[in-house]
Formats: sequence, C-alpha cells, structure tokens
Amino acid sequence: MNKYLFKIVLIGDGAVGKTSIRRRYMGEGFRSDFLATMGADFAYLKTEIDEDFVDWQIWDLAGQPAFRNVMKAYFKGSMGCLAIYDVTQPRSLDSLDSWIEEARLHSQSSTEIPAVIVGNKTDLRAEVPNSIKTIDGFVKSKALKADFIETSAKTGENIENAFLKLARAIIQKRE
Repeated sequence: MNKYLFKIVLIGDGAVGKTSIRRRYMGEGFRSDFLATMGADFAYLKTEIDEDFVDWQIWDLAGQPAFRNVMKAYFKGSMGCLAIYDVTQPRSLDSLDSWIEEARLHSQSSTEIPAVIVGNKTDLRAEVPNSIKTIDGFVKSKALKADFIETSAKTGENIENAFLKLARAIIQKRE
C-alpha cells in the first residue's frame, strides 16, 4: 500500500462545471445556482484508490479571462489536471488546448502533465449533441496525451471515475 499526495488543477472556461465537479467529488452534492470562482478555490480530500491512499489537493481555477494572469501561481507544482468543457458549448472545447498548455508550462513539470479531458453536463446532451469522435479528433489533432470521460456533475455520473483516471495516470507517470 502506497500513500500519495496529488496537487491537481481543474481547468477550463467559466461555467463549464469545474466547481460542481469538485463539490460532487467532495460529497457536497450539486447546486444549481452559479457563482463564478474568483481566482481559485482550494479543497482537500483523502481517498483510497486501488488499495493506495491518495491525499488530493484540488485547485479549482477560475475560467473567466480576467483571472488568467493570476493563474500561473496556482499551476505551480501541479501533478495533473482535469481539463473540463461543457458538452453543450462547443467553444469551451476549443480552448482546452490552451488551458492544458498553460498547465504544462506553469506546473514546472519537465514532461507532459497527466490530463483527463472531461465533457461535463451530459444530462443536457439532448439539447446539443456532441460526439465522441469529435473529442478523439481533438485529442489527436493537438497531440495531447490525455484520457477522456463524460460526466454530469448534476447526476454524479462518472465524477469519481474522472478522478480515478487522473490518479492512475499520475501514478503511472511516477513509476
């Protein structure tokens, strides 16, 4: 049994559901009212994954352009990221490569930072369809080394699995 401390960042445009994903993973449930994150929000959680103990430092970064300049400090020392977009807002997917690049540059990692691309708000999918092929094409076109998962912070679908995928990617990189 190993014990790990993972500093991770939740990145993506404003209103894609980063805070809702974090809250759901922390066991705090879902809130339908939207409050923009100012700068960054921090959470700490202890979990057990694959018989290992993981202490998460989760930095939920604001997605609004006004906060982009102060983000660099929050990326420092991060070991992975959940790169989140809203499946009903295709523009939020287009900006993920710049978010992931910022995480890579400012995390001070000499190699690729493990990332999981998270398509959130699948509970609203009937309104705006978005295909898995689009995501696969995006990941390949950007030459990203990232896994992909779809979630719904509202229903809780795949929230735990997103963090599980990220933990496994970080552990694999360390080994």
